[in-house]
Amino acid sequence: MELRESLAGGIAKLTRLKGKCYINLLNDLKISELSLKQMEYLKSLNKSNGVTTSHLAEILDLSKPTVTEMVKKFIRMEMVYKQSCPSDGRVYYIKLTEKGQQIVDLSLMTNDYLAGKLIESLSEEDIETLISILMKIE
Repeated sequence: MELRESLAGGIAKLTRLKGKCYINLLNDLKISELSLKQMEYLKSLNKSNGVTTSHLAEILDLSKPTVTEMVKKFIRMEMVYKQSCPSDGRVYYIKLTEKGQQIVDLSLMTNDYLAGKLIESLSEEDIETLISILMKIE
């Protein structure tokens, strides 16, 4: 087998393992029913660090009723919470819970999970070699 084919096969195997790690994390967090679009909405919410429903609707370019329903679902799933504004009790800010933050950080968690799987599967010498090789990639 040619070198390029071997490398592509190794990359495919690593990619499949990362995909399995990602699915396991989704199941562990009990969020497998969450769509990719909803995950993107949580990421947008994270960037805003506390935002009103109206402002979130503007950011996401969605109607306020759509965002209101989405926020209600996220609250039921314990991914966000509403915090009242100290200066105006009529205003509520939508913020991520710890679970919501974990979902936003899912790619980092997936990498950590994958590292754990590699540590289980490889010798210390192989891991050091892999680290050395990966650090050369730009």
